[in-house]
Amino acid sequence: MTDLPYTDDDARAEAAAQLRSARDPEFFEINIEGHKIPSRGAFQWDQLGDVDFHDANREIGEHVEYAVDLTRWSVDLGATGLKATSELAWGRGGDAWDLAVQIAHRPALNDDLREAITAAIRSAVNHVLHDRGIDDTHLLHQATPASKESAS
Repeated sequence: MTDLPYTDDDARAEAAAQLRSARDPEFFEINIEGHKIPSRGAFQWDQLGDVDFHDANREIGEHVEYAVDLTRWSVDLGATGLKATSELAWGRGGDAWDLAVQIAHRPALNDDLREAITAAIRSAVNHVLHDRGIDDTHLLHQATPASKESAS
């Protein structure tokens, strides 16, 4: 017990609430003007033509709006000094994932150990997918018979 009038969990919960409210659509304003487009060097979003700029602004806003709320998990990672990695993803290819496993580890974790853990998780998921006859490109696109859904 500490001398503080709040717990570590209280501080973490409030930090998560602050992050969550910062991206609340009611208070969140997308402002891409003056920001560089990462793949285009010094070229900025506001240098696009009007239609492309508005389309990009809408798409970016949708990405933010539909982002999975991992604020508390993120706060807990930071509070314990862990680093996240997103090496484990399956699905349609590129950044169009159908399934992703996020792992977190301390920054000084031995690369060989991190790679072995990542390979073990990848192998386990691939094994389950293979056993169910699901290939990577059709991961979540296969119809599940109603009888199987009601049995679970």
